[in-house]
Amino acid sequence: MNPQFTPAPWHLGYNKHDASIHNGVTIASVCDDATHWKANARLIASAPELLAIVRALLPHANNEWTRLDDLAHRGNRESEDSATELDRLIEHARETIEEITGDNE
Repeated sequence: MNPQFTPAPWHLGYNKHDASIHNGVTIASVCDDATHWKANARLIASAPELLAIVRALLPHANNEWTRLDDLAHRGNRESEDSATELDRLIEHARETIEEITGDNE
């Protein structure tokens, strides 16, 4: 599935009692009744950029995992632990991207 998100960049605008995320049209509004409403609005506004960053980092993480796995097979215990943790993070990133994009549906 290739979802059609509102194109980035998303902009953040504050009013007295809320924040809006927009790109010519309103994408989301965050009311000031939540404890961390400004931080929530900043996080939502940065979503397209964060997704792009994670997608760009995944090939590099895979290359690093291959390097660490090779060292681990040569008996380097520290590399084995690092490869295991990096593998867990890569899988978590892939699952999160699938949730965001709906590719698992």
